[in-house]
Amino acid sequence: MKWGIFSSALFLLLLLACEKKPIPLGDYPGAQIFNGIVRADVRCYRCHGDIGQGSSRAPALVTNGKTIPRDLFIKTVLNGRDRMPPFESVLSEKDISEIITWLEAVAVLPK
Repeated sequence: MKWGIFSSALFLLLLLACEKKPIPLGDYPGAQIFNGIVRADVRCYRCHGDIGQGSSRAPALVTNGKTIPRDLFIKTVLNGRDRMPPFESVLSEKDISEIITWLEAVAVLPK
């Protein structure tokens, strides 16, 4: 009896631990693009963090509630920079604008 309760509890714990976190404001098209849901070859979150908070691999895209200037953001995504590859053959300016709109919305979420 104890083993059954323990194994059930362990299974539930593992199930909850493996559950994918929801993407903040996931109904934004930019969230879908940024997180590789719409296009498997675009996975910005891998380097920039799941909500653009940055990581040891790439800088934050949102700082103090603001993204970098829109024109610089678009230019950097299209042409690449440092270790970031160019995405000009993958993303349109509209796609990148959608990502920026989502990041601006995420930036004002309570922490």
